[in-house]
Amino acid sequence: MTAALPNAASGFTPLPRPGRRGALFVHHLAGSYGLLPRDVFVWVPDAPVPQGGFPVLYLQDGQNLFDARLVPFGTAWEADRSVSRLVDAGGIVPVMVVGIASTAERFTDYAPASMMAQLPAPARAAVELAWGGRARSADYARLVIEDVKPLIDRHFPTRPDPEATFVGGSSLGAMAALEILSAYPDQVGGALCLSAHFSLLPVTGTEQLPAGFGADVTAAAAGFAADLPRAGRHVLWIDRSALGIDRFYGPSHTAVADVLKARGFIQDVDLVMRCYPGVGHDEGAWRDRLDDALSFLLACRTG
Repeated sequence: MTAALPNAASGFTPLPRPGRRGALFVHHLAGSYGLLPRDVFVWVPDAPVPQGGFPVLYLQDGQNLFDARLVPFGTAWEADRSVSRLVDAGGIVPVMVVGIASTAERFTDYAPASMMAQLPAPARAAVELAWGGRARSADYARLVIEDVKPLIDRHFPTRPDPEATFVGGSSLGAMAALEILSAYPDQVGGALCLSAHFSLLPVTGTEQLPAGFGADVTAAAAGFAADLPRAGRHVLWIDRSALGIDRFYGPSHTAVADVLKARGFIQDVDLVMRCYPGVGHDEGAWRDRLDDALSFLLACRTG
């Protein structure tokens, strides 16, 4: 069965296909929960609809996923090409990709509130000063699961159960994805987290950080990981690069890995923690390893 796709009257407008595969749509989502309006991009693979519908991957910074002309940095993840390539090779089942665009309030939308709450007051104040306010990730998680997901399920041939629902992102978008998983563990089956920004700061290198900030953040990252679901029903891909701001990620990623393994996750079974040498914190690096992450995440849960 081929996918029955929405028309413009449903609020989903067809877009040109940068990778010439599948179908791409955009929907303008009104603001809710005090968050700004934003675009939602939906890519549907050019494959027969699997029995029960397509699994769906909800990615943050959706404007960066498909068309380089929409990306401020000039390089897209090319998620449509990655999925198509893996499906053609038989590595994964066809999956829809929903990209939820970020806004001018990206830092506060994505900032992990539950991790921030575990920081001492001076460290938390430094992050809020750098990012322009308090973390809104709880509101953002609600937007994704209670607004965006039902919208997609209504208009597209999705498989809506948690075993076929995934979240992901890069940098702070990866943190937002983990916050969604933490808040809605019964609706999400896994998370794809590229350059997961557990270190919080620095970003520009000019921030004034209080004494002990690194140790405080590492402890808060461990506490954040302890709030994630125990192993058994979820799969996690969490990586980092070796260069750029990712060079600050080592201690916090190690702390997170230790906690997750203590909670029953097994490396290369339902968890990947990986460092990519020689690359930095940018869309090109994330594009180049997206095949790795998708292959693991989707083979574990839908294969």
